[in-house]
Amino acid sequence: MSSNTDLATVDTRPYFEQVLRYGLSQRLIDSERLAAIRREGAKGVVQLASFFGTANLRPELEAARTRLVTLVSLALESTSGGKLGPAADLLRQKSLLSLSKAGADALRALLRLPEDLILEPPHAVPQLEKQMLSLWTLDEPMTHARYQEERNRRESILAQHELSYWLAGKLGVARQELQMNESCEAVINSALLVLFVEKKPKKLFSAGQFMALHALASKKKKHDCPVLDEWSEEAPATIQGALREARENFLGNVLPTLRTHPAADFIPREDIGALAGVFFFTNSGLDELTHHDQEAEEAWRKITGGKGEHPDVMCTVLLMVATGLEPRPGLRKKDAVSVWENFRSTGFDEAAVSDFIHRVVPFQYQSDIRHLWAEDLGPEARIELNDEDEDHVLAYLHETCRATYKLS
Repeated sequence: MSSNTDLATVDTRPYFEQVLRYGLSQRLIDSERLAAIRREGAKGVVQLASFFGTANLRPELEAARTRLVTLVSLALESTSGGKLGPAADLLRQKSLLSLSKAGADALRALLRLPEDLILEPPHAVPQLEKQMLSLWTLDEPMTHARYQEERNRRESILAQHELSYWLAGKLGVARQELQMNESCEAVINSALLVLFVEKKPKKLFSAGQFMALHALASKKKKHDCPVLDEWSEEAPATIQGALREARENFLGNVLPTLRTHPAADFIPREDIGALAGVFFFTNSGLDELTHHDQEAEEAWRKITGGKGEHPDVMCTVLLMVATGLEPRPGLRKKDAVSVWENFRSTGFDEAAVSDFIHRVVPFQYQSDIRHLWAEDLGPEARIELNDEDEDHVLAYLHETCRATYKLS
């Protein structure tokens, strides 16, 4: 057979069996040690069967044998780096019971690493630990390759956790305050937003303070974080890589998203939107948000006559604000004429509309009303109001708004 058609053989035997056979063939393991391995194996099987079930049933003993082989294989391959010679030496020197314990300890250490990017308080879960050990030693035996892959994944997640705690701690938020099912991404994004905008950052923000940060971040031209550059020098080595990645993600992905959406879209509410989890808000924000909501609700209810959810009322209010009139729920004929004349004179006051939505419109309506103005009402009204025919304009406003006048 030519070299081009030779097939590489893959040894699918458990690593423990590979090491044992290698050790015997190389005379690294003698008959005395082999006999000891058999005795240790029998004892280990009984111990594992008792731990996971009962040592009195044959199926449990057979399962325990698989568990023992899995644990010993993991310990041998992890310690030797997959080299049969060093692994055989280890098998000669160490008992199966100690190797089995080393394998189990490696799996327990894996379980202590965070599995996802949610910040939670550390807690002992012996029942979950036993369930996972059972899974990883029998139903889904943990090979060294899988173990290494999972450990790398969890260590990367751990770096995200530690980065979250480190950045938040620098901004005055204790670890315990974050361990309430908060997201690493949200905490990191919030810290980087503060560092991006403020020259002397001191704390994370509340919902009310986010409005100002959003506006400043939207206007800032330079994509730099001078304070973060200074902080990076003192960051622990274990989070340096995660910090660099977080900075790139913030500037390349989070910041563009922030600039293309209104601030209200990022603030968590009962009707949580797709962007509500992008940033983390300190608890003080809940009180501020509630206070803002109450004030906004009262002002909005007064201006709209309690009919603020109706599109024609929304259009009435927006057009009056855009043309410098005092907003009200109904459009009188004189108001309609003033809307037309003011638009023909100075156009729409976009800044006034934006400020009105920010200050007066309740959060639950802000996104919809911004979209209504920017994508529907505003563009259409510019065309319809730019007409010299008063009857046409009054008819358009009568159809679009909550008009109180009759068409002649």
